[in-house]
Formats: sequence, C-alpha cells, structure tokens
Amino acid sequence: MLASIPILITHTRLPIMRRSSSCKASPPGNQSMIGNSTCEEIIVRRTANYHPPIWDYDYVQSLRSDYVGEIYTRRLDKLKRDVKPMLGKVKKPLDQLELIDVLQRLGLYYHFKDAIKRILDSIYNQYNQHEEWKKEDLYATALEFRLLRQHGYDVPEGVAV
Repeated sequence: MLASIPILITHTRLPIMRRSSSCKASPPGNQSMIGNSTCEEIIVRRTANYHPPIWDYDYVQSLRSDYVGEIYTRRLDKLKRDVKPMLGKVKKPLDQLELIDVLQRLGLYYHFKDAIKRILDSIYNQYNQHEEWKKEDLYATALEFRLLRQHGYDVPEGVAV
C-alpha cells in the first residue's frame, strides 16, 4: 500500500554569493581580481523541497498554556524551595550524582546551578582518592566522569576502574 504513494523530495543546489575574506578592504560593489578569481565566490549548497507545515503561523500563535499566572509561579517557587534542601541532605556521592543527573534530565538543572556546582566541586576535589563508593562500580565511575566532564572539570579518561 505504501509503495503506491509516490513520495518525491528533490534535492536542488542553490548558488549563494559570498565575499571572499581576503577582500575586506574593497567596497561591496567593487569586484577586484585576486589571482585568477574575483572577490566574490559562488558557494553551492544543497537544499530539499519539503512540504509546507500543516500548521499556519496564526494557529501556532493562538496556542496558549493553562499553566501561567501567579498561582503557578508560587507553586514553582515552593517546589524549588522543597528541592534545594534535598541537594544538601543527600550525603553519599553516588546519590548526589544521581540526583544531579535526574535534575538535568528533567530540564531543571538551571534552577539549582549554585548547589550543583558546590557538590561537583567537592566531588572533583576528592576525584583522585580511590573511594569505596566507586570502587569496582562501573556505573558510578561512568556517571562521575560524565557529569564532571559535562560541567567543564578536567577529568582524565585513562583512570582505571
């Protein structure tokens, strides 16, 4: 059945004019020669003829959220106040890393940047100590490595598990 429906997406190449980086001094309308070429280069880029979207601009602009207003702002602030102490109560490094990972995956990391930075700083300062919580645990080592690297800490990749 699907074979009977023709789907045609053609790829075309559109020429794009661009000034050469070596022609900054000449005015835009002036085409001076550099070697055997002019200052303007023709770059050919590939495009595709996609179908237009099914939603028009007015429809997208008409979409509204029910979760705006002072009630939801207060609720958000209350939930942030409830989660901040959780970051301080968790003492085991693996539990701290898992909580940070969950907050990142939920997209809530930016609300708790300072507390997360403090936790990662303390874990990074103890990084070279071979602690029991990550000894012979590939998951813990990988999670620690990934989170520290994601947050810009200089962690070598050659540490044995």
